[in-house]
Amino acid sequence: MLKSLRRMLVAALFLTLAATPAIADQGPTGDVGPCKNRYICVVVTEPGSTAEPGGGGGGSSGGSDGGVQMCSWNGQQWPCWDDDLGWFSTADGCYYHRSEPQPPASDPAWAGHTASEGAVYEVNCRGVGGQLSPKPPMFFAQPPGGPPPPDRPYDLGMKALGMIHFDSPELHAAPAATAVVGVPVWLWYTAGPTTAGPQSATAKGRTMSVTATARLTKVHWDTGDVSAGADCTGPGTAYTAGAGTEPPCGHTYRKASGGQQDQTFYLTATLTWRVEAVRSDTGARVFALDYRVTTDRPLPLKVAEVQALN
Repeated sequence: MLKSLRRMLVAALFLTLAATPAIADQGPTGDVGPCKNRYICVVVTEPGSTAEPGGGGGGSSGGSDGGVQMCSWNGQQWPCWDDDLGWFSTADGCYYHRSEPQPPASDPAWAGHTASEGAVYEVNCRGVGGQLSPKPPMFFAQPPGGPPPPDRPYDLGMKALGMIHFDSPELHAAPAATAVVGVPVWLWYTAGPTTAGPQSATAKGRTMSVTATARLTKVHWDTGDVSAGADCTGPGTAYTAGAGTEPPCGHTYRKASGGQQDQTFYLTATLTWRVEAVRSDTGARVFALDYRVTTDRPLPLKVAEVQALN
């Protein structure tokens, strides 16, 4: 029962997260945008699949491209398979999942049977309003619904992707207070695992796992003026005395910031991460995408123009 309650809480958490509308810049076909809490957010629109629910009865719907199949019960649609809850039965609105580990032989859930005759399954049923409630475990000679469906690499890749954390870096410039027109400005940010990478996370399925790896490929600086800004390959290099006049990552201003409303340019940086998901069993790539994080704390910089005396 404790295990059933834990699964209910996990399911409730996912439903709560799914109901939060403004986490990412969402697109209708799987766009990926920056997340307000700096965790990666992936919005994916998937049709259904033809995977049979097995023993769950009729009322299912789905397409042909491996999406999650839905089952109908009490006028509502529910996934025919849930990794935590098991198979859904349209006969009674309940999910059935093999108990792991199996209860001891003395447990009343066996109903006089033994492990050689079948297995005990956890039961979680939908109420009239859709709420999920645990029921006493039950014995079945055959798995209710059949064996679990095969792992879907794409789903595992998305799960691994959701484990990766991206931080907004702290920006720096030299000179730090006031720069000068025509003199290169050094640009860099404080680098760490979540701002420079690489980062990896692995999601494990029943028969395989998928690892998502994020590598920083580009950093674009919006320098606040009318120029194209600066493109760098990484966090940049912190300025030190005697480092020279040509920064590895920098920008040369062609006009002063005096024309700005508060006489200040505000710099931001956008980090582009290349994320690839790879299967553990074959090494094949599941997907690859670019994910961008823009700094949420702009760096103020004043730029002055030196007046020459004739």
